[in-house]
Amino acid sequence: MKHLLYLMSVICVLFTTNAWAQISETASLSGRVTSGDGEPLTGVDVVLMNTGIGTYTDVDGFYRLTNIPAGTHNVQFSYVGFTTQTVVIELKSGEALEKAIVLTEDVTQIDEVTVKGLSKVQIVKREPYSVKAISAKTYYNLSTDVQSILGRVEGVNIREEGGLGSDSQFSLFGFSGNQIKFFIDGIPMDNYGSSLGLNTIPVTSIERIEVYNGVVPVYLGTDALGGAVNIITKQNSNFLDAAYTFGSFNTHRVAVNGAYTNSETGFTVRGNFNFNYSDNDYEVLADITDVNGNIEDTRWVERFHDTYKSGTAKVEVGVVDKSYADQLLIGVTAAKDENDVQTGATMETVYGGIEQNSESLISTLKYSKSNLFTEGLDGSFYAAYNATRTFNLDSLTGVRYNWLGERIYTGSTEGEQGERNDETMTDNEFNTQFNLGYALNEVHTVAFNHAFQYFNREVDDVLNPDKPENQFPKSYYKNNLGVSYTFSPNKKWNATLFGKGYFLNVETSKQYDFGTPNVRIDSYKNSKNAFGYGLATTYFLLENLQLKASYEHTYRMPAPEEIFGDNLFVTANPELGPEQSDNFNFNAKWDFEPAENHNVQLEGSFIYRNASDLIYQRVTVANPQTSYANLAEVRTLGYAGTLNYKFKDWLRLGGNITYQDITDQADFVYNDYAGQQTNFQKGFRIPNTPYLFGNVNAGVDFKDVVVKQSHLSVNYFFNYINEYFLSWAEYGSEDSKKIIPEQSSHDLAVSYSLKDGKYNFTLECKNLTDQMLFDQYKLQKPGRAFYLKFRYAL
Repeated sequence: MKHLLYLMSVICVLFTTNAWAQISETASLSGRVTSGDGEPLTGVDVVLMNTGIGTYTDVDGFYRLTNIPAGTHNVQFSYVGFTTQTVVIELKSGEALEKAIVLTEDVTQIDEVTVKGLSKVQIVKREPYSVKAISAKTYYNLSTDVQSILGRVEGVNIREEGGLGSDSQFSLFGFSGNQIKFFIDGIPMDNYGSSLGLNTIPVTSIERIEVYNGVVPVYLGTDALGGAVNIITKQNSNFLDAAYTFGSFNTHRVAVNGAYTNSETGFTVRGNFNFNYSDNDYEVLADITDVNGNIEDTRWVERFHDTYKSGTAKVEVGVVDKSYADQLLIGVTAAKDENDVQTGATMETVYGGIEQNSESLISTLKYSKSNLFTEGLDGSFYAAYNATRTFNLDSLTGVRYNWLGERIYTGSTEGEQGERNDETMTDNEFNTQFNLGYALNEVHTVAFNHAFQYFNREVDDVLNPDKPENQFPKSYYKNNLGVSYTFSPNKKWNATLFGKGYFLNVETSKQYDFGTPNVRIDSYKNSKNAFGYGLATTYFLLENLQLKASYEHTYRMPAPEEIFGDNLFVTANPELGPEQSDNFNFNAKWDFEPAENHNVQLEGSFIYRNASDLIYQRVTVANPQTSYANLAEVRTLGYAGTLNYKFKDWLRLGGNITYQDITDQADFVYNDYAGQQTNFQKGFRIPNTPYLFGNVNAGVDFKDVVVKQSHLSVNYFFNYINEYFLSWAEYGSEDSKKIIPEQSSHDLAVSYSLKDGKYNFTLECKNLTDQMLFDQYKLQKPGRAFYLKFRYAL
């Protein structure tokens, strides 16, 4: 570690020396572009004429041009629906000039501007769906990932099982797991393997994140029950971004992203690489047991079998902006991870020899074209083949571990968590997604989507080659269809009516005649069909006061891992049925300036969910394994509020709070042994689900600190979760109930940038006050940790 620190110190000196040597050679230009009424304009084309230097304004209308030669220049600002403006500037060596631009609407263009002329962020904002768009730019210099950013969004709660690389569960207003679907650039992330998770995607590779609450647009082509997350990667034509982070628990993270595009031929190549490693040897407060499982002591110990390592490399090659294609890309992604398993579903069981590793190879094809064959017809097609192998190893015989890392010999013939295994799961998946959208005119638009998923699993267990359930096929076929009609009579109001169809076929095995002499495992087939519908609308009561309302009757088919399990900690349930829900959302957002240079954003949401056959994960304290089952009926009432304040460009304050009351509403439940019986949990909250939580953030930014073209940023984040029950609240006395305690955490980060963000250095402390933090199934998370990040952006 000392050698590594010395090496990084040398790199810092070299970076700083190089930056200081170049600072005085060039200048920079920055500012904000707004409309005549003060509304920030996103996606404005900013070009320094005759130099090849250019950029686009971000979500808040800000732009920045760097490495500009000293002298007099013409800068052009152009945007669809507005009059192009050219300004003359004069820059001195080392100068950092700020220039605000106000564009005026071009009345000769207004009638010709359609949805296609809006920027992507504006399209998202004007959609009638309840959607939150988060710019990733603020987080580029932090030692964070996509999962951490999402955890600060209203209505979102993320429960991690441990440190870097650990399993986690994403929850949006009580819906979690596969009830929320994830996409990268509109492409499903289903079954990409554990090495391509939210906590391994580097934030420097993305542009923004869109969080759809409840109702999901047809074009995403999914059967999500409670919402969707669409991660939009950087679409810059030419860029390079490289970052390295190291810190506590021997954590190392590398992320390199870049793209090259030839503006004349349209040829483009883009790619990214990331690597993650951590020993995850943080301390936990654990019970020390003897050979009989009796608790001898409770003390602080280090996790000793939790090393995580993963790597991902992706490259895409193709053409853009051609007459036959706006985008045509062929891509390959290779990913691998190695994960030592420390615990099961709770900390009651600790392991010392179980491993779970995976490797994935994914090939992709992307095609999109606007005005396909005729004016107003837009089409896109995506296809991917994913081959993933997962290796589960639990081969130690007659041995278990305690939290001191000591081996305890039991004389058993089984492995640590049950039957010994050394198995390989080979998953092959093929996905396609096809979208067509046709604008009949400025008022009427129709759209169609078809999404297909094929999944097949083969299991080979070296230690149990004749295991009955591994002799049967595990195949999964799913088709989703969607159609929509959008009515947009004016800029203030639009509405979308849609319908969806879901079709699932499964081939697998199940156990028959349990508890009888004829008990056996045999083949099993299951087919499910369902149809959903909905309406979403938005209205601008004022130009900066937007109201949204949406309703959907939706279904979600069970996912492969819920039906087939993972052959380690999640057992199979081939009889799982689809879950369905009636979702209603209401949202209001007010963006205003109470005084000059002061900006305030207020947002409030109300959600109602009435779900039947809800798929949930069953867990008990004593059993390391879990399984999925259907609840008869669940109701959710949720409220969320957000307040953000900004003063000029240097002060940011914000916060959000979420309350969700998720209760079991079934009158009767079915038990395998007792049959139909009264549901004594009716009216009680669903266990192991937080109901009150919130976030606070604050940030200050200073320019030209010590040297010109430098930037100093200090960011603070606070997270709060109220206590909640692990098991049903109706059972047991107050003293015996298993409770995940109230918790709060504080993170602090200081970033310093040179040469207008070309060289960046960040020191970050997570869990500043070293609190005991628990998440999923009362699994303890890391204590106070420090991280140092170096980033180079070109």
